[in-house]
Amino acid sequence: MATKRKRPPSITQYTQRRGDHRRERLLLAASDLLERLPLRELTYTSVCKRAGIPVGSAHHFHPDLDSIFLALLEKHREAKDAALFKPMPVRIRHSWQSVIACLIDRAVRYHRANPVITKLAIGGDTPPNIKLLDRRADRARAGLSMHLLEQMFVVPAFADKQRAAFLATEIIDTALTLSMIETGRLTAAYVRLAKAAAIGFLTMQFGPELPVRRAPAGRSRE
Repeated sequence: MATKRKRPPSITQYTQRRGDHRRERLLLAASDLLERLPLRELTYTSVCKRAGIPVGSAHHFHPDLDSIFLALLEKHREAKDAALFKPMPVRIRHSWQSVIACLIDRAVRYHRANPVITKLAIGGDTPPNIKLLDRRADRARAGLSMHLLEQMFVVPAFADKQRAAFLATEIIDTALTLSMIETGRLTAAYVRLAKAAAIGFLTMQFGPELPVRRAPAGRSRE
């Protein structure tokens, strides 16, 4: 039987791959520069130069610096969510406060391991339209956090749970942003403040204790 020859890539496929490669080079260049420079000192021209792509060509892939920032945030969104919402250790399932503290610790570890996204999300110099996208991601994470609490505990009914979860998330964001503005890093003191403030706010919403939700018969909890 004759072996079928692979068709060479079409011009369209070649162009698409070339474009994807250039988009990725621009993102890598921006990341490299952000590791060394404050966000406010980054320019579109410097990113293009670092990527080795003429400004006129780069406009076809990322038309401006904000487009690059948005792409970097989106690139990290799924990775950050995966780090936050992996299964909770059994040892902390006795109280909702421990769960919130664990989520904050996970967020802090992710930011410490990813300084570029930290500058973009909570560095203090983030342009308003970029921060708006980050807030939308925070709103989604707040919903996931409340869903997690409701899976583990019997959360009483109260008006607008999602809004309460979002406000708690923004309280944490504010504390961590202040840490970056004042010290250039996420300090233990500001992490403690983030935990105390968020837990204090949520305590006002549903009280200091929540009954642990029992797993259905025949199912063991991880």
